[in-house]
Amino acid sequence: MKHALLFTILLACISLIGCASSRISTLPISDKLIHPVKAIALAPDGGLLADAVGVELSNKGFTVIDSVSTSRLMVRLNLNEIEIARPEGLAKLKDQGIDAFLVVRSAGSYDQQPQSASVRVNSTYTGQVIAGISWQNGWGGQAGSIADRTMRKGLAETAADIANALIQTIRPH
Repeated sequence: MKHALLFTILLACISLIGCASSRISTLPISDKLIHPVKAIALAPDGGLLADAVGVELSNKGFTVIDSVSTSRLMVRLNLNEIEIARPEGLAKLKDQGIDAFLVVRSAGSYDQQPQSASVRVNSTYTGQVIAGISWQNGWGGQAGSIADRTMRKGLAETAADIANALIQTIRPH
């Protein structure tokens, strides 16, 4: 009887405090993609989340140029971090057989899990953004609580969410 009452009170507290799963929103792209995206270069300073998104995209059939290789390519092409995202820099990537340039910015949280991320894919053909994503981790109850830990996603789950959302935009249906 005591355990049932304690469980009911705990469940009520969790319900009152509230929970939210991770959220993802995509940038609506009105124009149809004018070229197929097969090869994607990762921006050099994307961190662990960018690398994990790259792995997920590679697992889905894309050719992914990792951030270290992109950095070496930038040196060879005499491009810095600002120039690479400009139309002239993107055109140099296109000349190397790269279709898109992926930029990932993320923030970590108290539990070493991703808290939020902003993702952008630029076409090397046009320089325009062909996919954009904003991702926010879930939460539940007090930070660090059991409810909170069950609602939050780790690096691999986050990367899979982002990669799947990107694919919806950059791969024809």
